[in-house]
Amino acid sequence: MPPITVIFVVSGLAVWMNGLAFLGLGSKRAEGAPDPLATVGWITLVAGVVDLLQAAVIIGTVPPATGVPLGGLVTFYGTFFTGLGVSLVKGLDLRPIGNLAVAVAIVPLFWWKFFDGSWMFQSILVVWVIAFLAVAATTYGKLPGKVLGAILTLTAVYTFLVPAALLALGKSIP
Repeated sequence: MPPITVIFVVSGLAVWMNGLAFLGLGSKRAEGAPDPLATVGWITLVAGVVDLLQAAVIIGTVPPATGVPLGGLVTFYGTFFTGLGVSLVKGLDLRPIGNLAVAVAIVPLFWWKFFDGSWMFQSILVVWVIAFLAVAATTYGKLPGKVLGAILTLTAVYTFLVPAALLALGKSIP
């Protein structure tokens, strides 16, 4: 399986965990207990670091015409997940992450032509625009967390876990 499979799995699980946290599932701190959002943060941070490492593998092993653009795209998401993970672990203000989310929502649309011939990858770019703009809106109090949670859980399944499952089954991503 290609290195992108690892990216799909770790990113999908991180987005899933963040979605459930925003839905309020397992995200409330019990008195005297550790903060569950720190756990979500660590998972997100690990996903970001793995994504960045995989981006380097892709750039170093895939022919440049494909590897450089794909590795660059993965770097966007790896950087976002790393920043979000650190912010959650440290309990930092998430508004700067919302600002970062706007760039991560819009700039990857320039990869549209890179994914010509793949309706699924192109639709994933659109879903990511919605998800990352929803992150920004939530961090600034313009969108309820539960709505973001629903968006993130659906995003995790469609944009990360379904493609990983397709690759695991030996299928191409349409």
